[in-house]
Amino acid sequence: MEKLHPRAVIFDLGSTLIEYEKVPWDELGELCMENGRLALLDRGYDVPARKEFVALHDEFRKVCRKRAVESLEEWSVPQLISDVFESLGLDSSHELVDLFFEAYYDVVRKQLFVYDDTLSTLELLKPHYPVMGLVSNTIFPEWTHKEELERFGIEPFLDFTIFSSTFKLRKPHPAIFQQAANLAGFAPSECVYIGDRYLEDVEGPSGVGMPAILKVKPGREYPEDMPEDIRRIDKLSELTNHLVV
Repeated sequence: MEKLHPRAVIFDLGSTLIEYEKVPWDELGELCMENGRLALLDRGYDVPARKEFVALHDEFRKVCRKRAVESLEEWSVPQLISDVFESLGLDSSHELVDLFFEAYYDVVRKQLFVYDDTLSTLELLKPHYPVMGLVSNTIFPEWTHKEELERFGIEPFLDFTIFSSTFKLRKPHPAIFQQAANLAGFAPSECVYIGDRYLEDVEGPSGVGMPAILKVKPGREYPEDMPEDIRRIDKLSELTNHLVV
């Protein structure tokens, strides 16, 4: 397969540059909610027991997820928290939601790690591809990921970032990839996108004419009818097999 020589390289974030799934998301969500619940208890708030509190969270989350799948409109954890608080008759002001979210997200923050080859690959690519960006689906506020990009030394390599929680639409919606191409300053066909999910990260960009490379994640379920001829890598450093450097 002939190597690509795009004018801009655009990355996904989770499971592509940084690992967010050291703990499965459902299990992690329960741990996050419990940490937030304990923060409320420490402040003297009357909140349900852990099992009831987590069940309420799961009920609201199921509705949010279904709506997002159907509409590709993004939802956010802070809004979900606010809705849960309202259902319990708790103060849903930004101050209390922010306090809860800080405790909630601290659980996520502590289990993140950057892949061993992320920075070395970005360093290798940057001289050849001066325009590099990021497009990420996320239910967390943009500031959390900006912190992580800085913390892990990724931020200096990126010329722009798009997070679905801010953009309000999630991959594979074509608008998010069109916006990425606009920010890169090139046509979609002159960019390449790298991510770990088939629907969001291959079909999504391909739908606007943007070439894609799938980073295969162990344990991830991929469609049985996924084309055999798509570009694939097992780790980020293998991008040199597909991109001219």
